[in-house]
Amino acid sequence: MINLPTVITTVFLGILSLTIPRKYFLLPFILVACFIPADQRIMIFDLDFTPLRMLVLVGFLRTILRGERLMFKWNRFDKLVLAWAICGAVIYVIQWADMRALIYKCGILFDVLGLYWLFRINISSWDDIKSITKILAVCSLVLAVLVGLEWVTGKNPFVVFGRVHTVIRGARYRCQAAFPHSIMLGLFWVTLVPLFIGFAQQDKHKLLFWSAVAASIFIVAATASSTPILTLLIVLIILCGYKWRQYTRCIGWGMLGTLIALDIVMKAPVWHLISRINVVGGSTGWHRYNLIDKAINHLGEWMFLGCRSTAHWGWGLGDITNQYILEGVRGGFVTLVLFLAIIYMALRSLLRLSLQCQEHKQQFLVWCIFVTILGHCVAFFGVSYFGQIRMLLYMVFAIVGLVYEISSRPIVREISPLLGVAT
Repeated sequence: MINLPTVITTVFLGILSLTIPRKYFLLPFILVACFIPADQRIMIFDLDFTPLRMLVLVGFLRTILRGERLMFKWNRFDKLVLAWAICGAVIYVIQWADMRALIYKCGILFDVLGLYWLFRINISSWDDIKSITKILAVCSLVLAVLVGLEWVTGKNPFVVFGRVHTVIRGARYRCQAAFPHSIMLGLFWVTLVPLFIGFAQQDKHKLLFWSAVAASIFIVAATASSTPILTLLIVLIILCGYKWRQYTRCIGWGMLGTLIALDIVMKAPVWHLISRINVVGGSTGWHRYNLIDKAINHLGEWMFLGCRSTAHWGWGLGDITNQYILEGVRGGFVTLVLFLAIIYMALRSLLRLSLQCQEHKQQFLVWCIFVTILGHCVAFFGVSYFGQIRMLLYMVFAIVGLVYEISSRPIVREISPLLGVAT
C-alpha cells in the first residue's frame, strides 16, 4: 500500500508534470524513479497504480490537453519494441489462461508502451538527451549523500516513503536507497556512467558530469554487490576501447570463437565460468550458472509458450536472476529472440552512427550510449530487472529509437545538425 508522504509527493509531481515546460517534462519521472520506493502502490479492483504509472496517466492527459506532439514516425526499431512487448504479453496470457494474468500483463504493457511512447515523443533531439542526463546527474549527487547516510548508519532514509530497509552481508551494509534491491540501485547508476562521461567530454558543465561519475561509483561501492561492481569494471574497460571501435565486429566474433573453443576444451560448460565470479564475497555465481544450465536442459519446456514456474528445476531456481532466461520463461523463445533482436539492432545503429559522425566529441558520445547498452547486456546475465531500473531501460530504448532514425540516413550531413556537428 501507499503511505501519506508518497501520496503527497506523487500529487505534487503530477501537478508539476502538467505545468512545467516541455523540455523538463521527464523530470517528474526521473524523480519518482530515483527517490520513491517501487513497492508503493494503490490497489483498486486488483489493479496496481504505482506512482510511476500514475505519472504516465498524467503524461497522457497533459499531451492531449496541451495539444503537444502525439505521434512520431515509427521505424524498424520502434516496431520491434512494440512486437516484443505485445508478443511477451500474449504468450504469457495464453500460458496462464486466467483473468489475473490478463490484468497483470495489461499493466506491464501499459508501463512498457506508455513509458516508451512518452519518452519517444519527448526525446526528439540531442538537447533533450542532454537535459535528461543533466537531471540524472543532479539526482546522483543528492542520492549519493543519502546513500552515504545509509552506508554510515545502516538506516535507510527512504523509509519515510515506504518499506525499504538495509541488508547486512558479512558485516557490510548493502545500501539500496529507494530501490527494491541493492543490485538494482547499483545497476541503475552503473549504466548511466557512460552517459555522464560522454557529456563530460563535450559539455560546458564538466564539473557536474564528472561529479556524477564519482557519485555513481560511490553508490555502486555502497551496494556491496558483485553484479554492479563487475558491470562497472567492464563498462569502463569498453569505454577505453573507443579508439578501436572500428574493430568491434571482429572483436565480437573473436570473443564468440574463444568461448566456443573454451567450451570444447573445458570439462564443464563454458557458462560454468560464471560460478567462479565472486567480487565482494558471498556472491551467488554458482546459482547463476546453474540457472543457465537448467534453462538449456529444459529448453523444450519453455520454448513454445514459456512455463509457469522454474522452481522444479532445482533448489532456489524459482528465482530467475537472468533477464534473458526470464524473457524466455515468460514469453517463450519468440519473445527472447525479439529481445535479442532489439539489443542487436540498438548496438548496430549506435556503432554505425559513431563511425559516421564527423567530430571526435560526437563520435565518443555515441560510443558512450553504445557502452550503456552493453552495460545492460552484461547486467542481464546476473539479474532480471524489476523496479525503477525498468524505466531507465525504456528510456534508453527510446534514445536508441531516435538514434536508429538518424543512423538510417545515408548522408552524414543529415545526422550532423541534430548532433550539433558543424558541416
